[in-house]
Amino acid sequence: MARVRLLSACVVASAAGTAWAEVVPWLYDVDVAVASQGDADRRRGAGAALTEVLTRVTGLREIPFSAKVDDAIRDSERYYVRYGFATRDIQGEEDGDVIAETRLEIHFERNTVLELLRQTGLPVWSADRPSVLAWVVLERDAARHVVSAAPVGVAEEVALTMHREARRRGVVVTFPLMDLEDRGLRVTDLWGRFWTAIMGASRRYPCDLMLLGRIAPDPDGGVSSRWEIMSPNGDKELAETFDHRGASAAAAAGEAVHRLADAMARRFAVRGGDLGTISLTVRGAQTVRGYAAVLAYLQSREYITRVDVSAVEPDALHLRLHSRSARDQLVELLLMGGYLSVSRIASPTPPLAVPRLELTWMGAR
Repeated sequence: MARVRLLSACVVASAAGTAWAEVVPWLYDVDVAVASQGDADRRRGAGAALTEVLTRVTGLREIPFSAKVDDAIRDSERYYVRYGFATRDIQGEEDGDVIAETRLEIHFERNTVLELLRQTGLPVWSADRPSVLAWVVLERDAARHVVSAAPVGVAEEVALTMHREARRRGVVVTFPLMDLEDRGLRVTDLWGRFWTAIMGASRRYPCDLMLLGRIAPDPDGGVSSRWEIMSPNGDKELAETFDHRGASAAAAAGEAVHRLADAMARRFAVRGGDLGTISLTVRGAQTVRGYAAVLAYLQSREYITRVDVSAVEPDALHLRLHSRSARDQLVELLLMGGYLSVSRIASPTPPLAVPRLELTWMGAR
């Protein structure tokens, strides 16, 4: 999975600090359970799969009703390019017996989905997404345990739920190894939210955000949990603390993933505003192949509607980008790929002129 560099708008201004993020390669790939491989079940499954893709790409937990979205879900064949069926063994919920489950695996066509979002005014969240390291402590039978990358028992249920809900929302959540190196971090440090110790232990993992959770039984038979989102580079806009009560540890953990995705989408999803234009000069590509790579990269970004070439010079490519993103957010999103870096913010433009920006092409990371 490709690693990409993330800089926030405030970092652009101060040129201080960097972080790592990931491009999510499976954003348009969904598999759902279906009753059979028949046409009627395939159509129903494809509609449910398209709903999940819309949830991932908009950043919205629930897709608001509109006639156009409803038509798209009913006639989802227009939005996918291939599908197949697979059978996997699962454990039955009632008797625990192993049963065979049929899954519909389906790949949606990115540009067709994005066009639907533009026509309906729904937000668009790029596949460049912050990676998350989850430190989760479970209290059970008067003992506390950290959910690891190889969990067992109740911790396994928590980890599976968080992975499942993260995939539903299109985010990447990982857990610490809890090997000898990680065990230098005490459970009491996690439970007490001692961030100096937690950040020290997190340095070995490339992540943009840390999700810290503690889950404990409550007197009513359910669980109470407290969660905190923090950024290793001190980005305050994504910091958030919230409490949640649930029927089980897994339910509380699943809700935490949704709150995490909500916070990320508020920051990075481009809302449906007026289509604007920004003038961009890219230096550092220098060759025809380099210029082609710049154009391919920009045209592949979900938040850019169109790229026009204004002029080509031996050391500069002058472009006009059309996007519904605000200028500061567009700058932040452009830098998330690590392909572009700030060379300088162009001098202020006269009133009514198209805003200008100058970046340097760094190539693939």
